[in-house]
Amino acid sequence: MTPFLELPAARPLLLFVSLLVMKTAAMGFATANARRLSKVVLNPEDVGVNPGAHAEAQESPEVLRVKRAHLNDLENIPGFLVVATLFTLAGGSATGGWAYFGLYFAARAAHSVFYLKAVQPWRSAAFGVGQLTQLGVIVHLLMKAF
Repeated sequence: MTPFLELPAARPLLLFVSLLVMKTAAMGFATANARRLSKVVLNPEDVGVNPGAHAEAQESPEVLRVKRAHLNDLENIPGFLVVATLFTLAGGSATGGWAYFGLYFAARAAHSVFYLKAVQPWRSAAFGVGQLTQLGVIVHLLMKAF
């Protein structure tokens, strides 16, 4: 059996999976920071740890935007992590790994920036590039399997 790190696409997989997970976690911190800056919390007990904040029944619009960007990551990135791992385990090339995984990471990072800055049509374009990249990996896997 071949050790995992000897698979051609293992190194790009490890790099970009790590970056995607860190990027998704950063969106969680961005949500907390937006909440801190808005001075609006949902739970009354959070007022004590957020100086100057007050409790309301709904998040501020700024916090809701960051949460939607984070939710978009949580809806899209896990599927890519699965197909990227399958690509690697199926013996996908290092070049394919660097191209697919790097492009997907760049598209998702750009999507988050464009989402937070409310920039259209670039947000949609970045989302589309990520989806097409994922589709490319899936087609590659299906071609390999059949």
